[in-house]
Amino acid sequence: MNTKRWLLASVAVFVAIGVLEFLIHGVLLSDLYKQTASVWRPEAEMRQMMWIFWVGYLVFAPFFALIYVKGYEKGKPGLGQGFRYGLYVGAMLSVMTGFGWYVILPIPPVLAFYWFLATLVEFIVVGVVAGLVYRD
Repeated sequence: MNTKRWLLASVAVFVAIGVLEFLIHGVLLSDLYKQTASVWRPEAEMRQMMWIFWVGYLVFAPFFALIYVKGYEKGKPGLGQGFRYGLYVGAMLSVMTGFGWYVILPIPPVLAFYWFLATLVEFIVVGVVAGLVYRD
């Protein structure tokens, strides 16, 4: 394992997640969140607790990259490997996220579908990022 590349991939994954989370939840889904405000914490309370969210992703990113590294195949393009890895992880987590939260929270089905789709796309993108950054 190339530790320096793994660390770089971890940072790149963390940054990519930050950008994608902002675009997805802060921009694209913001109107839906406003329409369903009754199921969320007050915005001020969420802002106070946001550091917990980022600590979670700070822990997640190196593990995501590490699992990619452990399955990395020398001699094969990182783009394809990263896409495949992101697709697998995204498919696994998007079903859990979209369907699971739909059952737990009183949200419209369209929001659950968007979460499903967003999670799938987000992990494909961060898988590609890991694949492009990590080279052994």
